[in-house]
Amino acid sequence: MQLFIPRFRQRAGEQLGRTPLLTARTLLVAGLASALAWAGGGCRPKTAAEAAASPAVEAVNRGVALMGQYDYEGAVQAFEQALAAAPQRQEIKVNLAIARFNRGKKENQDIEQARSLLDAVLEQDPANARAWYFKGIILQHLGQAEAAVGCLDKVLALRPDDGVAWYVLGVCKQRLGQDSQKELQRALELRPYLVSAYYRLWQTLQAAGEPQRAAPYLERFKQLRDSSLAETIELPQYNQMGDLALALPLTDAPHPAREPAVYRAGQAKVLVTRAASAPAPASRPFGSAAIFARARDGQPDIVFGGSTSAAGQPGFLLRASGKDPTFAPAPASAGLGLDAAEAPLAFASGDYDNDEIPDLFVVGEQSNRLFHGTADGAFTEAAGVIAAPSAGGRTRSALWIDADHDGDLDLYVCNAGAPNQLFNNNADGTFKEIAVEAGAAVPEGDSVLALAGDIDGDRDTDLIVLRAGAPAKILLNELTGKFREAASGSEIHGDLGGVLQDFTGDGLPDLLVLGGSPAALKLFVGDGHGQFKPGAELPDTGETPRGIRVADADLDGDLDGAVFGREGHLLLNDGTGHFTLQARVWTASPGAEIAGAELADLTGDLVPDLLLLERGQTDQVKLVPGSLSPSTTALALSPTGVRSRDKRTRSPASGYGVTLTVRAGSHEQVRLFTGQTGGFSQSPLPAVFGLGGAARADYVRLGWSDAVAQIERALPAGSVHPIAETQRKISSCPVLFTWNGSRFEFITDFAGVGGLGYFIAPGEYAAAQPVDYVKIAPEQLQPRNGRYEVRITEPMEEASYVDRLELLAIDHPAAWQAFPDERLAVAGPPPTHELLVVQHPLFPQHAVNPAGEECAAALRAVDRHYAFEPALDRRFFGFCQRHSLTLDFGQQAASVGPGERVYLFINGYLEYPYSQTTYAAGQAGVAWEPIRIERRQPNGEWRTVVPDAGALGGMSRTMTVDLTGLVGGGSCELRLTSNLEIYYDQIFLGVAAASDRVQVHRLPVDTANLQYLGFPREASPDGREPLIYDYAQIEPDAPFQVLSGAYTRYGDVKELLTDFDDEYVLLAPGDEIAATFDATRLPPLASGMTRSFVLVSHAYCKDMDLYTATPQTLAPMPFRGMSRYPYPATERYPDTPRHRQLQGVYNTRLVE
Repeated sequence: MQLFIPRFRQRAGEQLGRTPLLTARTLLVAGLASALAWAGGGCRPKTAAEAAASPAVEAVNRGVALMGQYDYEGAVQAFEQALAAAPQRQEIKVNLAIARFNRGKKENQDIEQARSLLDAVLEQDPANARAWYFKGIILQHLGQAEAAVGCLDKVLALRPDDGVAWYVLGVCKQRLGQDSQKELQRALELRPYLVSAYYRLWQTLQAAGEPQRAAPYLERFKQLRDSSLAETIELPQYNQMGDLALALPLTDAPHPAREPAVYRAGQAKVLVTRAASAPAPASRPFGSAAIFARARDGQPDIVFGGSTSAAGQPGFLLRASGKDPTFAPAPASAGLGLDAAEAPLAFASGDYDNDEIPDLFVVGEQSNRLFHGTADGAFTEAAGVIAAPSAGGRTRSALWIDADHDGDLDLYVCNAGAPNQLFNNNADGTFKEIAVEAGAAVPEGDSVLALAGDIDGDRDTDLIVLRAGAPAKILLNELTGKFREAASGSEIHGDLGGVLQDFTGDGLPDLLVLGGSPAALKLFVGDGHGQFKPGAELPDTGETPRGIRVADADLDGDLDGAVFGREGHLLLNDGTGHFTLQARVWTASPGAEIAGAELADLTGDLVPDLLLLERGQTDQVKLVPGSLSPSTTALALSPTGVRSRDKRTRSPASGYGVTLTVRAGSHEQVRLFTGQTGGFSQSPLPAVFGLGGAARADYVRLGWSDAVAQIERALPAGSVHPIAETQRKISSCPVLFTWNGSRFEFITDFAGVGGLGYFIAPGEYAAAQPVDYVKIAPEQLQPRNGRYEVRITEPMEEASYVDRLELLAIDHPAAWQAFPDERLAVAGPPPTHELLVVQHPLFPQHAVNPAGEECAAALRAVDRHYAFEPALDRRFFGFCQRHSLTLDFGQQAASVGPGERVYLFINGYLEYPYSQTTYAAGQAGVAWEPIRIERRQPNGEWRTVVPDAGALGGMSRTMTVDLTGLVGGGSCELRLTSNLEIYYDQIFLGVAAASDRVQVHRLPVDTANLQYLGFPREASPDGREPLIYDYAQIEPDAPFQVLSGAYTRYGDVKELLTDFDDEYVLLAPGDEIAATFDATRLPPLASGMTRSFVLVSHAYCKDMDLYTATPQTLAPMPFRGMSRYPYPATERYPDTPRHRQLQGVYNTRLVE
């Protein structure tokens, strides 16, 4: 079972009234996590809250999670169970009221019951701000704005600085016809990024005839709507009504007392000893290791280097064996292929070719080397693939990251005495160095270490470059291989190490760094917008620190620090970024010093162990097992972007770049999965989360590097949980259903050819084709109550701009078929949309698929029995290995006259490549190859007759190709070749028949209503793939973000759909247009005739793929006359009085 639980951000101690609202990037991905953060998920006590939760706590957690999944039915049941277990808990009653209101079933009297619950709470607790606020929400929803004002006044008496309550009060006063400027302006004083208030003030002043006063508010709205800081409120939708309208977990439920676990270091075991090396130069870093699992048996390997690996010496390579791993040095005779790695300083382990086998980059004293992992656990050197730094440069560390979010790992190399390097992965085993053009070279100073993570909340991976003798540089990711330098807000020194993680318990990345002169360990607290400020002062260990590592040492649910000088010390985090010292946990042997360390679970009990590198009379690697007294619980997560079913990826196989959120009871923790633990090496180790005694995690949220969110529920403690990214269709275009007499039947998606901002190359986007003609078979559309009914749904993470709808009713002989000339044109001729009528389809007599199998029978009917399943290019969604389908029509076309028009009709399914995958594929030299049609010549050779026939326009579509003059004259054998993910269902040749027996009736829209539907579920009606959509299975909501902007308000939208005039119905995810066409206007059918249909649409759509142009906003609005999209500054969307008037009337549903 998977659900989506979003993340909301709040700093510990921040006033509730100032809690950030939903931003453009977190609209539908913010509700539950906002509830959790508000409830103190980040600032929790460190004792019983981590122990086994009570039944009430478990039920409330389940209910909150279900609310995050928008499963209001399940949430109501969960909160009712919680209330039965703890009937005096007022918070549960408020949660149940919120759930009932959102479920909104009349037969259950949900709204009335919600009011009763809140009244009961207020009788017991008159100062309950949540109850007053949500009662006000209910009352304004019922049209009782005056009573709602009274509730909101109570809220503001309790919380005078609650900007959201001021805003909602202003909305209620507007509905009463009262002046609301004071309330809205007060909301903006408290919440200067609340774009909803700017928009309402603009509307208010415009309506009052004060356009000059209104104009600045509209301008500010436009400035803010693209900002990650922008906030909005939308009533009455869950997630969009403010933090007081969210279901919350319990934070103070009683738990059994539990003694805190104490970390103890066990007896050290020497793993390897060798003669002491020469004294290490001062420039050598504190030693570090990479730890990774072998492909062959999953056992861990360890490579250790740093201050003991002198010139000419290899690092330490240790291999594990046995159920309880025993580590031993790998003999030179093992043939592991790492012999060339001399004097290693640091390592970066990651799977750069997504083959599920770890690869290794070694930073050496003299040279750097890249090794490719093999299935037998060995390595082969990929010589010459990664260039050395420029003359005089010395590499200090390297980091695998998906810098451009294309699904594979790039390599960032930190150099001293030379600019840094960024090697962009071409997905074909080669790399291109792009640091200068990417703005990531940091040419000044000596870079030592880069830390990766999203520090400004825009979903991409930023870099913090730590430097020797100089403050850190912050590089914010701009995608397409570009970075932008930004100020940090503080002087950050970390030349001896550092880590980017959440140490303060608010879900935002903080910095723990070691450096400066003299060396000092410091914490910097991140604000989620790319800025850092000094955090709490850290305990002094009494000696000069040389290295740091982080892990949850006591498994209490937060990251602790290990600091190494002459000895090793623990800094135990209380969960808020305040640390206490546990001194002298680890010591070196007499006469030796600690020269390197790694803190990770190496014994399989999830308690961190210390891998210790000692330098003395001999160099030794020791394993010091850790233990906890009393014992406690934990789990580990091992994420991968490889889909198990077909091995395809949209995120790196190593999992690097995913954000992990784990909640157990009232305790939540967030971790960036980057393989970094404070040192100069990188390891794809499972992330260990302490549960503090809880038997399981209630849920785990994964935010993948391709911006896809995923939830796993009820993961038990005590195990390592591999989690593969769930691949779901997140964009395509709106989906059409029609009433077939008994149900709404899936027809296809449409308007995909009108996709806006589809990536072709940097700065270049595909031209949108807004006109689409969709064939509907006679049996697929039947009248009900004198009307033909269609449903246009938006079940994906995108927005639709629907301008015009028209239904063509086509009367023709029952034995004939009618099709529009339609296809997705690439470089070939665009479709004419001419009506083509076929009297006698000519099916291939033989057909051979790429496997050499006969498949003609599969091509005779539209029945989801496809000619073949193409061999997927697992690197890139929507792309396949080049495939060909051979069609032998025999002599059937020999009789085609020279003046007859012949078309090839192809029905099937196209899986669109996303913008991200087109970008990624382009780096590997893979591009769209639309269908190429060849004809076999008498001498057996193939000759191209149509070099670019285009492609299918989406799911279950029929495309047409004009073959006039190309198929006559004897035997006809055709070959269709492409590298797109195409599933061929039906193919035939047809001669366009005369249209004298065909009559076309044009029906305009009769009624049209925009409403919220939810999300039709992807399903298979026959057990076969690809999946289609089922209108009978509606999910109440989905884990999608929403483009920001002003969407069309719900209700009658017929006026917007009658003409092709750039006046759009704007659909957000979950919306639908319920449209009808008047069937009574059509004449009765004559005997022997049938009636088929074509839906004509003028529409665009835009998804939120990171590589789509302007993927965060509805703007810029498209229009018919634009030269391209995005269009230049010399062009603009129509700004006529009518357009302005319609936008003011219809586009009032703000989403930011």
